Amino acid sequence: MHHTLAMIRVLPSVPLRSLIAGLALWLVGAAGAHAQTVRVQAFVSESTIGTEEILAYNIQIENASSSDVARPEAPRTEGLTLLQTAPSTQMSTSVINGQLSQSVSFEWRYRPSREGPARIGETAVVVKGQTYRTAPIAVTIIPQSQRPATARRNARTRLIDPFNPPTTTPDDTPPAASIGKDDIFIRVIPSASSVYQSEQIHIEYQLYFREGMQLRQSRLADSWDAEGFWREELDVERRPIPQTVVEKGLRYNTIVLKRVAVFPTRAGTLQIDPLKIEAEAFVPTRSSNPFDQFFSFSPRYEPVVVSSPPITINVEPLPAGAPESFNGAVGTFHIEASVDRQDVEVGEPIQVELRISGTGNIATLEPPLFTPPGVFEQYDPQIRTAINRNGNRINGTKVLTYVLIPRSNGSFQIPQVEMTYFNTARRQYERIQPEAVTVRVTGNASTPVAAMTSAMGLPVDDIAGILPEASDWRPLHRQPLHRNPLVYLALLLPLAGLAALHVYTARTKALAGDERLARNRSAHPLARKHLHGAMTLRSRQDSRGFYQEVERAVRSFIGNRLNVAETGLTYQQLIQALEGNGASPALRKQVLDLIQECDRVRFAPVPPDQAAMNTACDRASQIIVQLNSELTA
Repeated sequence: MHHTLAMIRVLPSVPLRSLIAGLALWLVGAAGAHAQTVRVQAFVSESTIGTEEILAYNIQIENASSSDVARPEAPRTEGLTLLQTAPSTQMSTSVINGQLSQSVSFEWRYRPSREGPARIGETAVVVKGQTYRTAPIAVTIIPQSQRPATARRNARTRLIDPFNPPTTTPDDTPPAASIGKDDIFIRVIPSASSVYQSEQIHIEYQLYFREGMQLRQSRLADSWDAEGFWREELDVERRPIPQTVVEKGLRYNTIVLKRVAVFPTRAGTLQIDPLKIEAEAFVPTRSSNPFDQFFSFSPRYEPVVVSSPPITINVEPLPAGAPESFNGAVGTFHIEASVDRQDVEVGEPIQVELRISGTGNIATLEPPLFTPPGVFEQYDPQIRTAINRNGNRINGTKVLTYVLIPRSNGSFQIPQVEMTYFNTARRQYERIQPEAVTVRVTGNASTPVAAMTSAMGLPVDDIAGILPEASDWRPLHRQPLHRNPLVYLALLLPLAGLAALHVYTARTKALAGDERLARNRSAHPLARKHLHGAMTLRSRQDSRGFYQEVERAVRSFIGNRLNVAETGLTYQQLIQALEGNGASPALRKQVLDLIQECDRVRFAPVPPDQAAMNTACDRASQIIVQLNSELTA
């Protein structure tokens, strides 16, 4: 005999106007619910059960009312015995974002008939005259002694009168539900497993946890690393709404933990580390005793550590035969050019803007070679980069602004630039050029006018005539010119200028030929630039970008001082480099702690406060000062 416990709730009195408004809202939502797509799912309470346990099999029809669904027949089974012919029926209604949704579910219960693999076959469900078929589900039946204590206790529970419950003893207290590997796990989904060097790969980490499970205090357990890759974080929801899915016959809630775009920096077989999180989880008891289910006021949370599997990526080198204009761009790009004005005078500056947009490694993209006509004096460009991290791929724009000054008149085509990128979809190199603009330069170059006469009107480089009058020569009682020391000092000034120019030229050549010296000189400016950018992101409440800039400040300073490539440098390699160049153990520990903290906070579900961000920036500044004094390189 099938027993059903009906629970009746007495509602408080509601004004008639509010009742009518609520009924109207329900009717509007119901009309929208019929327009939604019908979804039929079948799932079981457990994929592994003991020989003395009861298995619940459910069929849920979403976006349909009970009048739309014909009661389905129980599916055929292997290794299971059906306990009731008529299923238990449940209807539910919910309103999400003002839209009403209805669902109907049917439940059958089965008892194991033997140990070993069991199977629930497919069944047909008719909704609004259309037939849907459920997928078969595999179940494993094991001896009851191998099941957790909670399952053994629930198997011994008999049908209880809820209004006359038996007296429980301390030994009957239900223990905390055991959390298994099928209750919570991380699924990693890469967009590809074999790519070209510098090709973008999108990786998504999804957390699956059983329906009804509660999680709290989730945090990153270890620093996630991707050696040999340039990585860019993609945006995810800070407070995601779990989505319900059926996986291997079980119902799960799933959220997106992390999205990242990675670009391999070298060819070969590369591996991406697992993503590991720590949390406290609570699984409600699955006891058949209603008092255990509804009157348990002491939920027990237990710590869990969940790790995703590592990812192996096969990276192929780019094909040979790249054009000379290829500078490492991989993806899909478009280039445009514009000038601020087309008619200028000689000596007046003009601005030429190159805008490169597309999908790919836009952050590490090298500017194309831009060579204007020889009559233009060119200055170093100003570079602005905007990266869009929404969606599943990194895309953005890099804008280069050049200042040119014409030194002669005429008409010129600007810009004369060519860019080549490797198109991974077509597997070929493609050249792109912006449309050139005609710039007209008018006027003449200003040249100094040569002096044709002397101060007394005598012609230069000619023979002066005889003066008709005698000159009046008078002594001035001044020191002779050859006895004035300032004259000799003035004669030495050109020699000193030539010497200074020679020293400057030699130093410039030394910097151009000595990469270590050049990077050493740029270590402090680049670190200050990253710290300044971090403070700007902090004022915008962008904690993820703030900690990324702080980490880049420390890493770039170490890489420039030691003349090593900081991109793709693992923690162990970083510490070994510091140890081999005179850094003390205490300083090495400070560097490792700060970088690991930056990685952890960037992926934490709760953003840090302003005080923690200020402390991180101060620590980075102090570490850079100590590195500068201790490193011997």
